[in-house]
Amino acid sequence: MNFNLSAVAKAVIPLCSAVILVGCNSSSSSDDSTDNGGKFVPISDTQAAIYFKKDPTQAKSTGANYDGYSLYVWNDDQCASYNGDDVSWDTGLPADGVDEELGAYWVIDLNKSDSQCVNFIPRDADNNKPLGDYDAKLDLEQVHDEGNYVFTREGIAAVFPEYIPPLPANTARVYLNMEDDDISGMTLHVWNDATCDSFAGNDTSWDAGLPITGTSETYGGYWDIATKEGSKKCINFIPHRGEEKPLVENTQLDLEAAASIGNVAFTFEGSSTVYYTPMTSLPSAVMSGASAHWLTPDVMALPAGASTVELLYAKEAGIEYDSGSKAFKNVDTVISGEKTDNQSWVGSFPHLANLESWELDLEGLDVKNLLKGQLIAVAYDSQGAPELITQVQPAGVLDAIYTGDGGSAEAQSYGAIITDDNKVDFTLWAPTAQSVSVVKYNSEKVKQASLPMTFNELSGAWRISSDEFEFGDYFRYLIKVYHPVSQEVMEYEVTDPYSLSLSMNSEFSQVVDLNDPRLKPDEWDALQRPIDQTNPGQFVIYEAHVRDFSALDESTNEAHRGKFTAFTQPDTVPVDHLKSLSASGVTHLHLLPIFDIATINENPDEVANIDEPFSKLCDVNPSVKESKFKAHCESDSLISEVFTEIKAEDSAENPVVQELNSYVASTDSFNWGYDPFHYTVPEGSYATDAEGTVRIKELREAVMSIKQYIGMNVVMDVVYNHTNSAGPHARTSVLDKVVPWYYQRLNPVTGGVETSTCCSNTAPERAMFEKMITDSLVVWSQDYKIDSFRFDLMGHHPLDQMERSLQAVKKVDPNTYFYGEGWDFGEVAGNALFTQATQPNLGGTGIGSFSDRLRDAVRGGSPFDSGEGIRRTQGFGNGIYVKTNDLATANDETKQLALHYADLTRLGMAGNLKDFMMIDSKGKAVRGDEVDYNGVPAGYAVDPFEVQNYVSKHDNQTLWDNSQYKTAYDVTVEDRVRIQAVSLATAMLGQGMPFTHMGSELLRSKSMQRDSYDSGDWYNLVDFTLNDNNWDKGLPRKDKDGDNYPIIEDVIAGAGSEAEVGNTEMTQMVGFYKELAQLRKTYPLLALPTGEDVKDRVDFHNTGINQIPGLIVMSVDNGSTVAADIDPSVDAVVVVINATPSEMTIPAPNNAALVLSSVHTSDLATGAEVVDGKMEVPAWTPAVFVINRDGDRGNGIPVNIKK
Repeated sequence: MNFNLSAVAKAVIPLCSAVILVGCNSSSSSDDSTDNGGKFVPISDTQAAIYFKKDPTQAKSTGANYDGYSLYVWNDDQCASYNGDDVSWDTGLPADGVDEELGAYWVIDLNKSDSQCVNFIPRDADNNKPLGDYDAKLDLEQVHDEGNYVFTREGIAAVFPEYIPPLPANTARVYLNMEDDDISGMTLHVWNDATCDSFAGNDTSWDAGLPITGTSETYGGYWDIATKEGSKKCINFIPHRGEEKPLVENTQLDLEAAASIGNVAFTFEGSSTVYYTPMTSLPSAVMSGASAHWLTPDVMALPAGASTVELLYAKEAGIEYDSGSKAFKNVDTVISGEKTDNQSWVGSFPHLANLESWELDLEGLDVKNLLKGQLIAVAYDSQGAPELITQVQPAGVLDAIYTGDGGSAEAQSYGAIITDDNKVDFTLWAPTAQSVSVVKYNSEKVKQASLPMTFNELSGAWRISSDEFEFGDYFRYLIKVYHPVSQEVMEYEVTDPYSLSLSMNSEFSQVVDLNDPRLKPDEWDALQRPIDQTNPGQFVIYEAHVRDFSALDESTNEAHRGKFTAFTQPDTVPVDHLKSLSASGVTHLHLLPIFDIATINENPDEVANIDEPFSKLCDVNPSVKESKFKAHCESDSLISEVFTEIKAEDSAENPVVQELNSYVASTDSFNWGYDPFHYTVPEGSYATDAEGTVRIKELREAVMSIKQYIGMNVVMDVVYNHTNSAGPHARTSVLDKVVPWYYQRLNPVTGGVETSTCCSNTAPERAMFEKMITDSLVVWSQDYKIDSFRFDLMGHHPLDQMERSLQAVKKVDPNTYFYGEGWDFGEVAGNALFTQATQPNLGGTGIGSFSDRLRDAVRGGSPFDSGEGIRRTQGFGNGIYVKTNDLATANDETKQLALHYADLTRLGMAGNLKDFMMIDSKGKAVRGDEVDYNGVPAGYAVDPFEVQNYVSKHDNQTLWDNSQYKTAYDVTVEDRVRIQAVSLATAMLGQGMPFTHMGSELLRSKSMQRDSYDSGDWYNLVDFTLNDNNWDKGLPRKDKDGDNYPIIEDVIAGAGSEAEVGNTEMTQMVGFYKELAQLRKTYPLLALPTGEDVKDRVDFHNTGINQIPGLIVMSVDNGSTVAADIDPSVDAVVVVINATPSEMTIPAPNNAALVLSSVHTSDLATGAEVVDGKMEVPAWTPAVFVINRDGDRGNGIPVNIKK
């Protein structure tokens, strides 16, 4: 038979989805499998029934019905037992009925195909795939006892012969299938050890193991085992009856593998293998995932328990197992393995420490050739029967033999390089490819030639130097390679992962030389940055999106709207706004992704934006013609005009605005861009012509204008942690086509590409992907003069890779700066695979990370709150305890939380240093890393510039929308504007690096949208004319905010006109923001360069048990007791943030002779003054006071010693 990947091998559902699913449900400890009382839908012997059950945790919000659900069914070479009419993807088979317990079902007819299986995918009414990217198979050898019945569950990548309901939180289940079905007296011995410690109970004794929890007629008896919360390791277990051990060997339950199929696992008498695929009987030979890891030239690691191991190789693939002769067919080479204690590889692969090492007998064999074909590892039991047949993950050995001391891959230059003698050198690292050619295309994309490339044994690279190519020619690589996903040797064309230029929609790579004068604006080579970067603490970052910036701006020429060139247009409203921000002290313009984006159509003829006719939307998206909006297809209206028209009927019961937007989103030019296609090419949709090199010159022109005319440095948002897709078939898959199963991070059991980032995770821990990242960064720094880089999901990168990449870029630009998202989650969490570039690990590296500490304290709650919880959890900036809303209570519990939020805000304003000393809300002297943030240390930085302090960025609700959620209904619009300023002041006037979201100064709203990544121009509008902040333009997208509709409608109605702003309020807020930036620019004490400076100079007053809630008083000393005179104009600065509805009177620290800063010229601090040695600060006001120096340096305000 041909091998087919089992369910677990194709499980690509994020682990967190499975955890959430089981964590939100409960069940009893009795037998909770079900046969529905024998009441399945009747079927004949030539039929099968497929059931699909929705996630019960979602039923309350999405409804329990299955209206519009369908089933896509198809035959292929491996599975061809469907005996029905062809099914189109667009329609699918409608459900034949709905079972209250088991969900929707479909009855299909079967033929007598030898394949004995059927491919299927359930879809919801919107054609979403509730099983994720898992292509399900009905295996007719693995069905229910009563007939050809199988069951699926939303979010679980598995097909169940018998339905298994969700388990309680922190529970895993192990089934034991005995040949005689007798499980009486069987118990489970469970214990923890150094490597397997996820059991939540005490180790059982041999004589007193866990009793059977329940039984299933299909799967056998089972035990529900308590697991430690959040643990993804393993549990040691032995089922036994006295000394009878049906699994022969000691076994381990891998929680990560079990999580992919609902936290269950299956075992069978006579085999020590634990299966993570639902099965009714022990398979004679089933391919199960990819749990073999070839790590060094002669060592392969596999799950423990095998008696013997073999590695099978076939150059042209096609390995089969003949169940009759019990032998493998189509095998070119059989390599035996010998168990070894050699675990030298564990330091590099700590997540595989539970596996056993097998030394391969490779005498007379070429490892490099073996890696070019199909590799199957077989583990045999003591009787010589195959108990595990699995694919091999090759990344470890590829690094071992081609990089470092093993090879020269890292020393090569890759891509298409024009040489001094006008040839083009093509070099592609594709060590597992059997052949590679470079294919030339002309400007019409007609193939001109195909030139074979030569393989280099030392580097693993394919190379050719050709005089048949010249600047501007298009090309692709033709690769012949074995791909483990298809289990075939495939031949396909693919673009160059080192591309520097592309055709429209990235279909072809282009030969270019970035030093060619044709690609450079005048004076490009002489361009210098306007802002010195020696002290990153002085940065003020403004996060922008290329399309948001100008897409709907009427002062920008239509041809330049939404383009790089919009930044080059003088005297337009958006550019003038940026220029004014620069003058006030904003130093850096952070651009969301500007590299080649997979999810934006670059062909304007196939795109409909909201400033275009609705009729064009109907043409490019024909499904609109069948929608409730079809009447507008014949109108002369613009898409934006239809949005305006239907807004009046928008409601939670009929959210038509977001419904129309769902049609627009699939065809417009908007996306945040976190969908990398090619890492080192500018995005074509941002160019006036997406074909070829125009994008290169226009991005350079934009960078030049931002630096020379606007006066800011440029930050680029980079996304090396994932690709848009992987595998051999997806159009936007590049890396995984070139070197299958190398660049993507794979699940160690299934071989499925991990997707914790959102998409197809990459593996920066691989040497050649680290090189690609570093080479890419050097290009952006050297050839596009990017000053700093922001890393998306940086915690998915190894820390040492980040540090090495930083040093490489510093060779080009010694003052470059890196920062990013240091979040800790997914398969890498807790340094599971390597030491991560996460918040607690970054202190002292000089690499910055976003701080969620100050963010959550000021905004209140967390970004993951929903429903009434969003409104109930107020923050320091919007009235917690001091001005409670209708869902919050001013009790002692709320007060303590408010004071803790103040602690976190103070620590954030001190740069979030791990060793900053402060008096906390309990009156104790504590270090920053002793302040609690959701169970982890709040302080983690060594220097203040290692922290980005922010209260709003592109993720989550805007600051304005968040504040409307939180603010009491009776707060006036004037005070709501001041609340915006107070919140921003915590970042702008503190130590650390202020990071602000474009439009925060405009009171920008996204109509309460939590995640607007693909929500188009309607929700993402930014109006620099200061007339419309985009509040209440329709309920946000249902898939992200449907659960929040009731509270959103309450907030809009409750706040009423007090949440509606116009030119007056927006103009005032712009003035406030500029004044905050000007204060920071004026006083270097607000941007101290080092952690030592912060500890020596920064102190907080109004602290401890008796502090006034909602009030922060921070002093920064520059008096004679500190060494360096950082600002000769002042002896100290005092920042007061009054986040309360009442005026505050505060004694001047140290009886200092303070005056209100002369920089306060707007209404921001109107009414703030010093009277009789006391600072008086009005409600909802940030104010800066100073001790002006008049002559010699005075005492300042020394830091009080904390004990």
